[in-house]
Amino acid sequence: MKRILSIFFIFIAAAVVMLAIALYVPSVLPTNSDFSALYYTDLALVNRVPIYDLPRVEALAQTSSGISAEHFFLARFPYPPWYALSTFYLGLLPPQAAATLWFEINLLMLFLSVWLLTDGWSGRLRLIAFPLALFFLPVAGALSVGQYSFPVLLGTSLLIYSLRKGNASLAALGVVLLTFKPHLGALILASALGWLVYRRGDFEQRVLRLVLSAAALLFILGSLADPAWVASYPRMLLNYQNEGNVSACSECASLPVWLSRWLFDGSLALAARIAVLLLILLAAVAFMNRRALLESPTLLLTSAVLVTLLVSPYLYNYDFLLLLVPFVVLVRRAEPVRIVIVFLCYLIPTFALLVWGRLGNIALLPVTMVLAALVLLDFSKPVIDVPVLEA
Repeated sequence: MKRILSIFFIFIAAAVVMLAIALYVPSVLPTNSDFSALYYTDLALVNRVPIYDLPRVEALAQTSSGISAEHFFLARFPYPPWYALSTFYLGLLPPQAAATLWFEINLLMLFLSVWLLTDGWSGRLRLIAFPLALFFLPVAGALSVGQYSFPVLLGTSLLIYSLRKGNASLAALGVVLLTFKPHLGALILASALGWLVYRRGDFEQRVLRLVLSAAALLFILGSLADPAWVASYPRMLLNYQNEGNVSACSECASLPVWLSRWLFDGSLALAARIAVLLLILLAAVAFMNRRALLESPTLLLTSAVLVTLLVSPYLYNYDFLLLLVPFVVLVRRAEPVRIVIVFLCYLIPTFALLVWGRLGNIALLPVTMVLAALVLLDFSKPVIDVPVLEA
């Protein structure tokens, strides 16, 4: 009981400090970046406008922004209603304060993820991991524009930690967080649920019951954001796919899109077909090594992260912040050659993006392939759920 009370008071104190910083410390964070989609969705939520009623949301956002209608653009918020419900308080703040608070929340999710992933490491190495994670350029980019991928990183980290520790509540929370950005978390989520169903132990059944209860609760709560969300959310997603920046995927950094550009017409539709072929190929590799994957949830979830980054067509460079998961998992064995390779995989995309900008996105793909090859080598080794990296 004392531990729960301590955590509660720490949470309240941290929230107060973060809010004070957001309100009173000057910030230069952009409010017209990716963050604006979340902010105006939250603004609609607190003004009781259904968040997927796009004409009403756009009208409210344009009026609030003070920008003339012909010059105003509202980015879509293609995420489930519980994402907006979890951040509704941003809509109660001025835009600049809300952007700062969202930056702080993302930073907190990042550091929580690193703390969970490095569980069992020595204190000195654990401290080094925090700044290394922060300065990985896809992470820094996601923080600066207020992106939405950090719940997936935290959800994956929670699952790896909780499945190793046998904590059902944290495992269920990790599953829920993976739903916040569905196209990024879906395969990781499916892998985790598949492992839980396959194991069928008391712990796994507890997690599945909690997940089913959470799913029912989220389904009901979704109506608070939009009473017709079951129909309006899928309809919005279908319309979203037809928007120019999405259908062209001009800034996508995924392997299917690059292959589509190099070999064919560069369309996202063709990239999706390439993604299906890649998924079938990698699924066949996973099936041939299913015993190793089913013995180690850490190995399974790390593989799911890498397959997502190799297969999903609609990925931007900031989505590759998920590479933090294989970075940490792969150095657990403390093999010198492996650590050097992983560190190079950390440095190369950061250097490429700094020097060449978006043209440097291509560096993310060979790095992901190298990490996938290292994980594949672990399929023939003992499980890696117990960290062995020491100072």
